Amino acid sequence: MKQPRIIKIVSALIFSGLAVGQEPVKISAITNSAQLSSAEVMQAFSKNLRTHSKLFSLVDNSDCSKGLRFLEGCMPRNTAQKPSTCFYTSHYAGGTHKTFMGGGLYVSKTAADMADTLLGAVAQDIVEPWNEIARANAMEAFESCLFLTQSACAVPAVLAPELKNKTMNLSQYLQRGGAK
Repeated sequence: MKQPRIIKIVSALIFSGLAVGQEPVKISAITNSAQLSSAEVMQAFSKNLRTHSKLFSLVDNSDCSKGLRFLEGCMPRNTAQKPSTCFYTSHYAGGTHKTFMGGGLYVSKTAADMADTLLGAVAQDIVEPWNEIARANAMEAFESCLFLTQSACAVPAVLAPELKNKTMNLSQYLQRGGAK
């Protein structure tokens, strides 16, 4: 992937409002570090994330806060002249819920090119459905709480403007007709 595509996608992230006045998107990356080709691509990918530190934050895999889970794996390469062939999947992890966001299989001449390709693909995954997925996950968690308890549940921040409450019980939620 060429750098102009990454710039275009990163610009889309900024204009979508994800990068303006918000914390960077937390990315937890998983790879087979024993596989040399996967480790090379992940090292270049991590470098790319650090380059765009206002948009992305690479976090440790033990960080279970809301963010993106990124899984990458590459085919072994016998020689440096062979292309990198890698796959990735990305999931939005919203606390207890995970939602598939995207995935793909790519071939590039170098690990650096592959890292650029993967960053562009992940950024594209984020630009398209991020706000809808975050809202859907918040609604699932909130409704689960309501159906499992007899007391009130905290309304997630993303739903608070719509529901006009900080806490609600099941009866109040159903009387309002739920979240749309």
